[in-house]
Amino acid sequence: MAPPAEAEASELTGARLAVLAAATEGDPGAAFDVVTGLMSEGHGFESILFDVIAPIQVDIGTRWHQGDYAIAEEHAATGAIETLVALLAGTLTNPDEGPRIVVVTAEGDAHSLPARMLAAHLLYLGWRVTYLGASVPAKDLTEYLRDVEAAAAIVSCALTSRLPGARASVKAAHDVGVPVLVGGRAFGQDDRRARLIGADGWARSSREVDEMLRTWQPDPAAAEDAQRVTPDADRLQAVRLQILARAAAVGDVPPAKVADLELLYDGLLAAMLVDEPGLLAELASWRGRMSTAAGPAIDAEALLRALRGAVEAHSSVAVSYLDEALIALSHH
Repeated sequence: MAPPAEAEASELTGARLAVLAAATEGDPGAAFDVVTGLMSEGHGFESILFDVIAPIQVDIGTRWHQGDYAIAEEHAATGAIETLVALLAGTLTNPDEGPRIVVVTAEGDAHSLPARMLAAHLLYLGWRVTYLGASVPAKDLTEYLRDVEAAAAIVSCALTSRLPGARASVKAAHDVGVPVLVGGRAFGQDDRRARLIGADGWARSSREVDEMLRTWQPDPAAAEDAQRVTPDADRLQAVRLQILARAAAVGDVPPAKVADLELLYDGLLAAMLVDEPGLLAELASWRGRMSTAAGPAIDAEALLRALRGAVEAHSSVAVSYLDEALIALSHH
């Protein structure tokens, strides 16, 4: 007979495979049956979130990132998992009193599952939580936080290209004096990017958020003062449509590739925001590899050169970032 720890590990592995299979089929009901069965056998809510669902989320993201899942397949699986988490959260009671914590994804970021999981975990821990979902416009976020008298906002960001949107979300909260914790894959492995976009704090994982909310002493005004000032990036954002149209013309970019051009432009603005030219090169390299595996390839170098031709009349700083990204891309 296997030792208890090994038996439990085997049980959880089997549960993960069953939930992943159900999610891949777009069947959240079957996934819910699996996890409620585990809970009836004594597995706690946190174990379900972090030992079963979280590894599946990572697996789905990795498969898409590597091009093993088409976009529709990834959406079906992620949608099923998000519904599963919502069903689990629906079994919990949101307190009527206490500081209100608002959880949202960065402006422009559609990857809402990590935020959904965090909201469910905080609700389980007894926090009064409002989950706003994906890509709430900064202006609307400001109004909502003011109206509900939020004590804190938590902004999740999965894609580095959406870091400018995370910055907009942080500023939206600070405009009404609400401190902000940030987290997600886009921020990397330390708090550097979080500080540069003006966040009051950064959490490596959902499990850290509870302690941070209980112990931090945020100063939104000081956090705003510490954020990286990027006037060139701000100017480029203001003429976004003009730049993209010019880049498409300069590079003879077909309509089917305009979305890739937009992604790389967002990556340029993000790289400027956090002062990391390599971020843009990594994004371009990934997009080329991913599209090769999942569908028609793109010529990332050609798109970066098209962007260079379009921005050179607007920002020498942006040109330098693009040049460094092109050099780095040539060595990938």
